Amino acid sequence: MSRPLASLLSRATNPAILPIPARSTGNNVPKSLHKTRRTWRPNVTRSDWAIDVLRSEGAGVAESSAKGSHRAGDGLGGMIRGVKMQMRRVRDVEKAGGVEGLLLSRPARDLTPFGRKLRAALFDDLHRLREELMESGVVGGPIAASEVANGQAGVVGETGSAATTA
Repeated sequence: MSRPLASLLSRATNPAILPIPARSTGNNVPKSLHKTRRTWRPNVTRSDWAIDVLRSEGAGVAESSAKGSHRAGDGLGGMIRGVKMQMRRVRDVEKAGGVEGLLLSRPARDLTPFGRKLRAALFDDLHRLREELMESGVVGGPIAASEVANGQAGVVGETGSAATTA
C-alpha cells in the first residue's frame, strides 16, 4: 500500500504533480554532417507552492515550519515543498491560480499518482467545507423546496437576480 498523504507531504521534497517527459535522444549534426548521438533532458526544477484549502487538519499537508508559525504570503500557512516540475509547467500552475487551481482544472488522467492523491484530498476537503457551510446556514442548497413548489426556481427578474417567494 502507499503511505498516507500526511507522511508524503511532510517531506522536504515531493514528487511531481504533472508528468515529466523522458529524455529525448537524437543526433547532433554539425556543418560537416558528422552525426554524433546526444540526449535532451527536460528542464526540471523543484518549487514550493502555498496551499489554502488543503491543510494539516484535512489532508495532512505540512505547515510552513516545524513550530507552525505562518510566514507572509503562505495563505493559511500550508505549503507543498520541493515539488518536482518542468519549468514550462510552472507557468501553468501560476495561470491556474496555484496548485489547487491546477488540480481542480485538470482531469485526473493528466496527473501523476501523487497529483491524483492531492486532487482526491482536495475534493474531499471541498465537499467537507461545503457540508459545514450548509449545516451552519451560510450557504443554501441547490434549489430551495419552496421555490420548486411555487414554480419560481431559476426565474430571473429584470434586475438580474433570481425571483424570491413572498
